[in-house]
Parts: sequence; C-alpha cells; structure tokens
Amino acid sequence: MIMEEPLAAFLKEEDRDEAFNLVIDAKYSMQRIINVTNGVDAVYAFRTDGLYACTKRGVFVLDEQNYVEDLWPTPVLDLRGRALEYANGNGALRKIDNYPFISIERAFYDMNTQKRTGYLILFMSGKIIDQALGALPDTDICAVGLDGTYLSGDRNLTRVYDRSFASYKVSHKMYIVRGQRVMISGVRVKDAPIIVISCIPLEGKPLPGRTLRILAFLMAAMAFGLFALGRFVSVNITRPINRLIKAMNIGGSEKELVPISGRMPDNEIGLLRDSYNSMVIRIRDLIQELITKEQTIQRAEMRVLQEQIKPHFLYNSIGMISSLALRNGAGDVSSALETLGRFYRNFLSKGDKEIPLEREVLIVRDYLALQKLRYGEIIRDEYDIKDECLKCIVPKLILQPLVENSIYHGIRLKGEEGIIRVSASIDDDNLLHIIVYDTGVGMSKETADKLMSGIKNVSPDEESFGLWGTIVRLRYYFNRDNVVKIESEEGEYTRIEFIVPATTVPKAEEEK
Repeated sequence: MIMEEPLAAFLKEEDRDEAFNLVIDAKYSMQRIINVTNGVDAVYAFRTDGLYACTKRGVFVLDEQNYVEDLWPTPVLDLRGRALEYANGNGALRKIDNYPFISIERAFYDMNTQKRTGYLILFMSGKIIDQALGALPDTDICAVGLDGTYLSGDRNLTRVYDRSFASYKVSHKMYIVRGQRVMISGVRVKDAPIIVISCIPLEGKPLPGRTLRILAFLMAAMAFGLFALGRFVSVNITRPINRLIKAMNIGGSEKELVPISGRMPDNEIGLLRDSYNSMVIRIRDLIQELITKEQTIQRAEMRVLQEQIKPHFLYNSIGMISSLALRNGAGDVSSALETLGRFYRNFLSKGDKEIPLEREVLIVRDYLALQKLRYGEIIRDEYDIKDECLKCIVPKLILQPLVENSIYHGIRLKGEEGIIRVSASIDDDNLLHIIVYDTGVGMSKETADKLMSGIKNVSPDEESFGLWGTIVRLRYYFNRDNVVKIESEEGEYTRIEFIVPATTVPKAEEEK
C-alpha cells in the first residue's frame, strides 16, 4: 500500500486544499488493493489534519466526527510503522449491519524524512474466521476479540467469556449450562487480537486433548497464514527495495550515473527501476549534448580569435607604410593603407567581443572598400541602416563573414557586376532585423537547410564555416535558436536575415 504513489502524494501534501483534490486518486489507488484481495471490506487513510480517503464494500460509520492524530491509538503510534490488530475497529468505526470484522492499523511515515504523514486502517471481514471455524467438526466454538466482542461461531459462548482467556496459555473453567456440566476452554491466538473459546460437555471426564487439538489447528493455520504473508512481503517488496537502494548507492559512491541491472519483480518496484534507468540515460544524453555544444561554441570562438590575431603584425606597420607612400607621391596607396588601418582598428576593437552595430557597419564598409581595390567595379555596396539601429549592441564580426561569403561564393563566381546590400531595422516587438543581400550565384536549398539545421552538420573545414560559425555564435550569445532566416535562388540571389533582440546595453553589463 505504501508503494502506491497517489496515496503517498495525498498523505504528504502540505496544502489541505490541494490534498482534497488528490482524494479521488488515493481512493482509486486503494481500490486496486481491495480488488485483488479476499476478505478486505474497507481501507481508510487519514492525514494528520483529519482529512481522509476511503474505499469500502458495504457501509461503515465513522463514530468520531474529527478523527485526527490525537485520537489515534497510542500503542499503534509506539510501533513506529508496524501494524496492530483490533477487533471491530477499536470502537472507532463500525459496519452499518454490525457484522463483525478485524481492523489492522498502522501509522504512515515518509520514507525520506521519517515524518508521520498519516494513519491507515484496513478492515478484514469476520467471514474469514467463519470459513475457518466452518471447516471444524465441532460447532461449540467461538471467536471473540480481546474485550470479549463477538467475532464468529456460537454467540452464546460470549456469555462465559473470562479475561483469563486472553493468555497465550490455555485456560479452563467449569460451568453449568442448561443443567449440564461443561468445561469452557479459552486461549489467545498468537500475534492476533482473537480469543478462541471452546465448550466441551463433561459426560464422565474432561477431554482436554480434543480441545487442544482444535486450538492447535487454529493456531497452526493462523501461523501459516502469517508466515506466508511475511514471505510474500519479503520476496516481493523488502528484498527488491533493498537491492534497488544498494544499486543507487553504488552509483552515488562512484560519482557516476549507472543504470540498475538485475532482475526485479514485475510490479511497481520494476517500474521504479525502469523509470530510474530511463532518467539516467536521459541525463547522460543531456550531459553529452551540453559537452558537444560547448566544444562547438569554443571551436567557433577560437576560429574568430585566430582571425583576430592574424592582422597584428600588419597593423603595427600600416602607419609607417602610409607615411612613406604619401612622401613619395603615392596618394592612392596612402588612402588605401589608411582604409586598411581603419579596418583593422575597428576589426580588433580593443579586444571587445560586443560592439555597436554602427562600428560593425564601418568594418564592412572598409572591408568592401579594400575588396574593390582588388576586384574593381564588379562589387557595388548599398546600405539602409535606420538611425535607431546604430547603437544596438551585437557580437563583433557578424556581418564581415557574410559579406566575405557574398563575394567569394556569390558575386565572384557569377563573373559580372553584383550588389551587396546591408540593411537594418527594428520591428514593433523590439527585434533587430539585420539583412545581407547579394546578387551572386545563390545557394541550393540543401545547403541552406544544412546551415539552419544545427551545430552538428557543418565541419570547420567547409567553405560555409564562416556563415555557420556566425549563426552558432548568435544562438549562443542570445540563447535562442530562431535567429536566422535564409532565402536563396540559385543563379539569382541570396538573402540572409538575422533576427535578434534590440538592446543598447552589452550582455556582460546586463549580467553584471
């Protein structure tokens, strides 16, 4: 019963109103127990605040209107979770038809905190005792509770009940019943709240042997039943739970999530093992996925850092070369060197990883100005940057790889004049839209899908790594997947749009 999750949730819920909503699930949980057992008429589960759930066959009456913790039998609470039996419900409950029954009661404790969460009463019908007594050849026999309340058999024998019969040792009393001398024998059944009373007429001499045989048979039957019940609980519940806990502790001591192997019963404990193994496998997959993602991000960042390191040896000499060119009358060369120096100055950005979009556009302008010196009029650049976008903060070098891609894998391969258009705007949802459009050879849908699909599909050695690495960096920086749209028609154009939050505060400052 304690392995039923709906019942445990009902007992442990701290909010009484929320616990009330769990009553139905707890009832269904207990009903499953009743459906597979014989002789169980009702099960009551009480919370410490008095709220209870029950399922039953027949009508039972709860005598105490508020059956709360301070009314629970002290002997049961002293047992700390073990069960105690009472005849006819210890006076707390009764069946509407007054048919006898035995209640088995115990306190509920949370398995983790050992805090008492409730109280359980299970009612066994007196018909079980009727069946046991009905199998005996003698009808002058009766079963009563410890207080003498009738349970089964010859009800007349309850009149001669004596407290001395509550001993585990057989007691004998002589009585005169309807003018006939009889011997009344009584003994308490071991580990049960039941006293068996037998009546033997004394025609010549007492027959204690016959009485003892009957009592011995009853006690043996009860002992066998208790042994079978204990064996069942040990094999199907206690041992599997101990193996489960031991396997979990092994995984914890080795600091590694290890699935539980070994055979388990095909019940709730087996389901618990399967659920634990599924959780372990899922956690392993998530850890591996995080490691792979982090390695990919670091690889992309390293690629960008390497690209930043390369121009240092040039940047220190550009000023000197520009001065020499100007003194020798090479004005175009001096202008080109100044553009190159300005490009690298913005390119390096003093090591900043985040820069305003305005500076990112300056990097693109200078880069295209230098490319025009090489390719001439084959490249025409256009810009449509809204003023409110200029101060927006973006990761450095998100446009230059796109523009470089447009030249080398788009316009240059087409062999005719091409347009590279850079535009930016902010929509009503405060999202920054940055678009790089070129009239190059375009790309196939397969290539576009490959770039959009995720971090595992493109190798750093492929030509599209610059674009792919930029997409990965944006997803990592803004912590969102939907940051890019790619439209392309082979032989006509390529349009790449970045959609990111518009903010004028660097991410590092926000986190600080």
